[in-house]
Amino acid sequence: MEHFSTPIVHNAPICERYHVMKLGWPPQFAPPLPGQFLTIQPPPGTGALLRRPFAVSDYDPLLSQIEIVYERRGSVTSHLAACRPGESLDILAPLGKAFPEPTGSARPVLLAGGIGMGPMFFLATSLLSRDTNPVLILGARDSTLIPDLPLFERIDTIIATDDGSRGFHGTSIDALHSFEADGNDMNVEYFACGPMPMLQALAVHAEQTSRKCWVSIEQTMGCAVGACMGCVIPVHGGNGYARVCTEGPIFDSQEIAWT
Repeated sequence: MEHFSTPIVHNAPICERYHVMKLGWPPQFAPPLPGQFLTIQPPPGTGALLRRPFAVSDYDPLLSQIEIVYERRGSVTSHLAACRPGESLDILAPLGKAFPEPTGSARPVLLAGGIGMGPMFFLATSLLSRDTNPVLILGARDSTLIPDLPLFERIDTIIATDDGSRGFHGTSIDALHSFEADGNDMNVEYFACGPMPMLQALAVHAEQTSRKCWVSIEQTMGCAVGACMGCVIPVHGGNGYARVCTEGPIFDSQEIAWT
């Protein structure tokens, strides 16, 4: 974990409510890995005191830049959306555990729902560089919440919208069932980030089909370094709880005591 100030390189909307921000990454630091996150100190004037966590959505070692995808929905993210290139932010990174490597010859199936798209984009880019033939299933409420990215031209992508305004008509889980019903269910491994109901449904499906499933949990955090216990979730074993910021945010879906 490093604590540093870094300039904003790029900051722009990618679809309704969602923005992408690129930040300088000091080349002397260890690079972030897919699944890890950073925290940003809220700038003065936002009325917020606690640092805000954001999943890393890409890392470019040649340009020494990282990227986050964020949703504009409160005072802090509204302030971030108004920031200009050249302004600096106070960063703690990289934080948390990363996604594991796919098991053996299993084909990685990535599911992203809502703001969960960020870490899945990073994982997809990483897997593409290793010729693992991943599949990306991206779900949203409607077409306005789906970005158009060059990544979609490089990876097998299934878009799913609840209202059918773009791609598959249904949820990302519905799209997964349809994908597998077409004969794509032989040897796969799941990686996902999104709303808890989506992750729980995927965990149930993975257990029923005896497949590995790794989930990235989004949780409100206080310190994000394991001290405050403000981000715990119920798990099987141990003392019954795990800190998302340090034991996670990546978990084997069968570790979590879903409620």
